[in-house]
Amino acid sequence: MPANTRLAALRHEMKKEGVDAFLVPLADAHQGEYIADHDKRLKWLTGFTGSAGIAIVRERDAAIFVDGRYTVQAARQVDLSAFSHQHLHDHPPAEWLQQNARKGDCIAYDPWLHTSTQIDEIEKAITDTGASLKAIPENLIDRAWADQPAPPLGRVRAYPEELAGMRASDKRKGIARMLKDSGADRLAVTLPDNIAWLMNVRGSDVPYNPMPHSFLLLAKDGTADWFIDDRKFRADKTEIDFEGVTVRSVSSFTNALKAAGAARECVWIDPTWSPVLLKQTVEAAGGTTKMEADPITLAKACKSEAEQTAMRAANKRDSVAWVKFLAWLDESAAARAQAGNPISELEAADKILEHRKEANQFLEPSFESISAADGNAALCHYAPEPQSQGHIHEDTIYLLDSGGQYLDGTTDTTRTVAIGRVSDEFKDRYTRVLKGHIALASARFPKGTKGHQLDAIARLPLWQAGLDYDHGTGHGVGVCLSVHEHPQRIGKQVSNVALVPGMTITNEPGYYEADKFGIRIENLCEIVEGEDGFLELNDLTLAPIATHMIDFSLLTKAEVDWLNSYHARVRAEMLPLVDGTQADWLIKATEAV
Repeated sequence: MPANTRLAALRHEMKKEGVDAFLVPLADAHQGEYIADHDKRLKWLTGFTGSAGIAIVRERDAAIFVDGRYTVQAARQVDLSAFSHQHLHDHPPAEWLQQNARKGDCIAYDPWLHTSTQIDEIEKAITDTGASLKAIPENLIDRAWADQPAPPLGRVRAYPEELAGMRASDKRKGIARMLKDSGADRLAVTLPDNIAWLMNVRGSDVPYNPMPHSFLLLAKDGTADWFIDDRKFRADKTEIDFEGVTVRSVSSFTNALKAAGAARECVWIDPTWSPVLLKQTVEAAGGTTKMEADPITLAKACKSEAEQTAMRAANKRDSVAWVKFLAWLDESAAARAQAGNPISELEAADKILEHRKEANQFLEPSFESISAADGNAALCHYAPEPQSQGHIHEDTIYLLDSGGQYLDGTTDTTRTVAIGRVSDEFKDRYTRVLKGHIALASARFPKGTKGHQLDAIARLPLWQAGLDYDHGTGHGVGVCLSVHEHPQRIGKQVSNVALVPGMTITNEPGYYEADKFGIRIENLCEIVEGEDGFLELNDLTLAPIATHMIDFSLLTKAEVDWLNSYHARVRAEMLPLVDGTQADWLIKATEAV
């Protein structure tokens, strides 16, 4: 269906509802990065398939907002004669509405798909415009979307206590004590990874994220109501710790919030990650809300000793897959190109998946691999398509960002390699990215340090040349949970959360030239405490970093020493796990420079 036809269908529903504008975010009721087909309303409306974006539709115009990662992708996928293209951060939706809303306009939104923080921001922006906001719990897209898929029913399974490090009931009691101390009566939980961690379960409702969609209300006495479709428990439920837990239907969640409000209870709600509907429902019924970050989020990020041990094991097995893949690529790419049968981007992505499947406890990829040759690699979240994918020819720069979900951990790694000759410009950029990676990997920082205070360390070598990249430098990673875990992060945006031992985080500076190449070097790391109390990053990823593209005139002796030390560790730990030509390649790839 053409974009204009879908817009017409939505505008028809808007007219019936008597509203002048409608917000269409890329979101579900759980604020997940990866959402079920049932919730891909922005894709249905615009064709955009990226992981972050929102559209605003009015009677006579429409706009789509995406960040710098998706500028080129949006231009390819979205009919820009029907939607104007806006930058999600430089010209955000609230600012756009402030400039374009008219007196008397009614701006509608689905309160399941927007957080309190988002709605507060928009309300503040339109205060002086004379426009108003209206919550419509029945999404207008759903009315227009005739063949909308059904909500997912992925199987729920127990997560082994030996990997979690704690019984689920003990986790619930610990969080409940925090509730009681804070004065709140209940905690409303909507984030799937928080519920999965709290209940010691995993699920399969959406690809790449092994966690179930559900809602949960935890009381200050440690009991909980878990709102989940009972059909998801297709296996024996006796392995799940249901102590103090009552399973209820998803449809009864709103009524439970109303009951808490009617009982004049105080409900703790995360304003950044929970639907604004929760706050509206509780307060409308007479209750009060405590609008603060969900305490589960930080508790989950600070891994137990058992979880840390599990993550190290999972990443070591994943590094074996990387060694095998990089050996295959180095041995095959040039010869295949010369023979007129170049390796395709999808073939390369399939190859590393093949090697992951050889490992114990592998479940699925942790995200769709970004397998990108030359200019495609300049699209930070590029995904190859069979009809339009690139190939690894001679003199190609190739980037692979790929990860896996294992029963005992989650992985995320990126390597950039060059097949054949590269320009001096590329060598300069690659070396500066490497310098930034090494600077962050070598950093030691005091307790209390936050991610934004480290971000410039990785960017400085690029800044010195007047260059930069439009994405964060590091994100948290869960334990068989989300590959983008909150709250830990390293980026330009101010973070209020200190980095602490037990957190896992990526180190991934990059650089991108549109239509030419993309560079990213990413390791997954754990935050550890040194003998003097200072914190540092310890690499969990153990895969060789390409050295033949380095401009060594830009490296200091300390940086060369770090690279040689890292490769010595890679060789020592990986060599016993591979053999034959792969072992020969590994020895060569980790030679001191």
